[in-house]
Amino acid sequence: MTSVNLVEERKEIQKICIENGFQYASSLPWIKEIGLRPKLEIAKRLHAIKALVLWVLVNPEDLPDKKILNFIDNNDLNDFITEDEMQYLSTARGDQNAINSIGWKFENALPLAWFFGFSELLPSGEMMNGETARSLFFEFCAKIDDSIEEWMSNKQTKSEKEIIFQEDLFYCLHNAVRSAQLGNKTVPENFDPIGNGGVIHEKRHSLTWMLSDVNWEDTDLST
Repeated sequence: MTSVNLVEERKEIQKICIENGFQYASSLPWIKEIGLRPKLEIAKRLHAIKALVLWVLVNPEDLPDKKILNFIDNNDLNDFITEDEMQYLSTARGDQNAINSIGWKFENALPLAWFFGFSELLPSGEMMNGETARSLFFEFCAKIDDSIEEWMSNKQTKSEKEIIFQEDLFYCLHNAVRSAQLGNKTVPENFDPIGNGGVIHEKRHSLTWMLSDVNWEDTDLST
């Protein structure tokens, strides 16, 4: 792990936050212990989410269970699916409760895909729309019969500096969201601290996880 001093970056981050209507606590620490995890781990986490999305949202007549389970096994994705997430694979395909909750995984996937060159991250709490989701999971990600290692071999990844900047930006946004959830006016008008705030939370989760060496569920999301 490397100590990173973010004093200069915070000037730009503060500007972005103010322009977008977010106010974070000036006392947030700017020195962090950071280490970028292996690219293959990031790719596997992204595709573990893809597998869950396919299981929940795609009709089994169009994509049989075995195809998805083979994709998971062939790419060693089991270690990148949490115990809670494994419950998706135990539910019937098209289960309504699973459909209602899987959208949060879209927000986890976006920063992971951004790392490999997908669309830019925006400092907002707007949820991913269907068009972007289709583009991400069905066009950008590896195909169901492909090797993830081969898929990532021709992807240009973001630099560690870019990830550190984005992680700190979403850390500050997350702090503003937490403050708003306590009743403070630290987010834009018409911003729902729970719904829109959840989008910020899930994106921050992925960014912070990428700069750590812990399991997904042990990621430190304190603000």
